[in-house]
Amino acid sequence: MNASTNASTEIALKGFRRAAIWTIIVALVIAAGIGITTLVGGEFGELQGKVLLTTLAVAAFAILALCHLAIITRDVRIVGWIGIGTSVLAFVTAAILIWWRWDVYSMMGPGSFFMTITKTFAISSLAAVSFAHANLLLLLASTPIRWMRVALDLNLVLIALVTVFVVPVILSDGNFPPQSLADVYWRMFGIILILDALGTVALPVTSLIVRSQRRAAGLDSPTIDVVTITLRGDTAAWVLQQAADSKSTPLEVLDKLVAGARKK
Repeated sequence: MNASTNASTEIALKGFRRAAIWTIIVALVIAAGIGITTLVGGEFGELQGKVLLTTLAVAAFAILALCHLAIITRDVRIVGWIGIGTSVLAFVTAAILIWWRWDVYSMMGPGSFFMTITKTFAISSLAAVSFAHANLLLLLASTPIRWMRVALDLNLVLIALVTVFVVPVILSDGNFPPQSLADVYWRMFGIILILDALGTVALPVTSLIVRSQRRAAGLDSPTIDVVTITLRGDTAAWVLQQAADSKSTPLEVLDKLVAGARKK
């Protein structure tokens, strides 16, 4: 991926993040407005309830999207894209559950459309939250400390196990695990949750402590100042042409120009 593509991707991601943040703000403002109007006017009908639930679903989707976008520019970006896909599915099924006229189109009961959508919503929501959780932890994947990378991998396994334990329960309408295994099953699930929570809290805190210690010991690379510039028109075209002629990147062309100017 060349420098211009990287720049375009970064600009697009900044736009997505900005849109997600504004979506969260607007959704929460609408939800607050509905709540205040209800308290003042004393009326809260079916339509107001559906609008309120929809705005909360939009805010939840935007928050999850921010978590997924955190690693889109990294080598593990595929996990972020999968997370966005599961979040979209969760939002769509949530919208169906909120706005479908279940009183008119009665599709209840085991194996019905309602149960299918409900299970899809539950599983996709669980997956979206799990991927968001994993994506935030994957921000630590570049740590130079080997044992921390191992601990991160173990924590990711625990996140996956949480989903693995819950999905069969959803698909079986609560009939799994069988009564003979229920006690052991849920005890194991509790242990996994505790270890997952421990790793989620301990890893970021430990990373900050280790980073500070390494910086104090002079083990980390010194901070490098970065300046972002945008070239337009003939200037941009000239730099791109120079890069093509010298079979280098636009950044290398600019570095040579700056190095030459500093020698004068």
